[in-house]
Order: sequence, then C-alpha cells, then structure tokens
Amino acid sequence: MSFGSAAALGEPQICYILGRHLVLCTGIILTVLYCRIKYFTQMAPVTGTGTAKPNADESIYTGLTRHATDTYETIGQKKKGLN
Repeated sequence: MSFGSAAALGEPQICYILGRHLVLCTGIILTVLYCRIKYFTQMAPVTGTGTAKPNADESIYTGLTRHATDTYETIGQKKKGLN
C-alpha cells in the first residue's frame, strides 16, 4: 500500500481495516494461549500424588471467626396508637 492510496482511503475504510486487524490479532493471540494451556500443561511432569486430603489445620476457613453481633440489628420502634 503506497502513501497515495492510503491517503485516498476515508475514515470508515481505515476503521474497517483496523478493526479486521484487531480481530485477527486477537484471534491469533487467544488461539496461541489456548493451545499453550491445553497442550503444554498436559506435557508437564506432575509432582506429588494430588489426592492428599488437607489437614483440618490447613482448611481455608482457618483463622476466621464469627462476628460478635449481627451485621443488621433491629431498631426498637414504638408503635403509636390511633387515638
């Protein structure tokens, strides 16, 4: 593409070209990342058995405690009579 023909393109044509380029590059990048995850993780050596159960001390809830009070407390409301 020469400079003269690039200058002859209007804004919509340039946007279409850039949009196509963006979609093409994004598709290629996502395909490469997918193949990398899909195939290269299967080829990596596995360490450990992977079936070991965590101890009670290694639980994800370790260190968490309950709140002393509820987050939402009821406000005492007095009912007024209709007299």
